[in-house]
Amino acid sequence: MSTTSLEGIGMIELAALALLGCLGLAYLVVTERDLLRAVIYTGIFGGLVILVAYTLMAPDIVLAYVAISVALSTGLMVFLVSKTTREEVV
Repeated sequence: MSTTSLEGIGMIELAALALLGCLGLAYLVVTERDLLRAVIYTGIFGGLVILVAYTLMAPDIVLAYVAISVALSTGLMVFLVSKTTREEVV
């Protein structure tokens, strides 16, 4: 085997692990009662999506997703949580 094919397998495994992490974080976001923690989980979720897009060689998606999802969206959600109660009331 050449080194290039081993690097390709590593990237696919990394993307699969990141997608598995996304699945676990999505569960945590939905079940978390602390809204600030849910926002933090959402930011980590966005970071893993960026990792998947990077391993799939989509740099334009990575650049747009960093600006929108991780920075702008997370900052806006933290601001909104600061204007409400931190715990979810059912």
